[in-house]
Amino acid sequence: MAPLVIDELLESPDKLTLGGEEKELTVLFSDLEKFTTYSERYSPGEMISILGDYYNVMTEQIFLHRGTLKEYVGDEIMAFFGAPIDNPDHAQQACRTALAMREHRRNLGVEWAKKGRPVLRARTGINSGPMLVGNLGSKYRFAYGVLGDQVNLGSRLEGLNKMYSSEILIGENTARLVKDEFLLRKIDVVQVKGRAQCVDVFELVSENGQEIPKELEEALKEYTAGYEAYCDQHWDDAIGLFERALEHWPEDGPSKTLSARSRNYRETPPPEDWDCVYVPETK
Repeated sequence: MAPLVIDELLESPDKLTLGGEEKELTVLFSDLEKFTTYSERYSPGEMISILGDYYNVMTEQIFLHRGTLKEYVGDEIMAFFGAPIDNPDHAQQACRTALAMREHRRNLGVEWAKKGRPVLRARTGINSGPMLVGNLGSKYRFAYGVLGDQVNLGSRLEGLNKMYSSEILIGENTARLVKDEFLLRKIDVVQVKGRAQCVDVFELVSENGQEIPKELEEALKEYTAGYEAYCDQHWDDAIGLFERALEHWPEDGPSKTLSARSRNYRETPPPEDWDCVYVPETK
């Protein structure tokens, strides 16, 4: 936990409830892309050193924004916000953490390129909602953590970045809490594996007031218009708008994904009762 959180707990230890309680929190999952492939190029010692340096920088950002580090699993980081100390801005803090992690990761890439180290890219998923938080486990081992459907959804959102070649995706609950403070782009409506309910998926672009390239701003507008045409099943219009978005921002993954999907639907239309929900074949 962040030193500031520890200080507060020492003053009021009753805030750390034994067992579990349900609270509205925000969870963050961040997983490095293709990190295991580097094992062919680097020795185990070098891999541990690279990962350790990376974890140091990323964890500092989690603590800076009052997050609780749950664990490292391989090259994935899991953290949550809003416990054990109540924080009404848990969603905002999680989003600021993700953006800060992205910025520091890019800075690391510049430094590491000079040392022959790999340029790292990560997929991050953020979700808010009711979660069971507390000391969870068994008589053999327990740890302070979170459980629940909204936690699982956060993990699924992290994985969805693969499909859109995006970096930070957030769920509709988080979007509702932060929409006045951050620039968001609605990406899709998805029914993730293992979950009956669909979810509106948003990309976290930047904090409001932060300057973004004009080309990206135009691409976001074209994408929004393209997504409306896509949901209306106007495939040619959608394809044209997504392609215009790519003219402004050629690396825009969501535009590439939805353009290809629109072409597929033009050839093989979805069912008549299609409600613009996409069901991925994998997690």
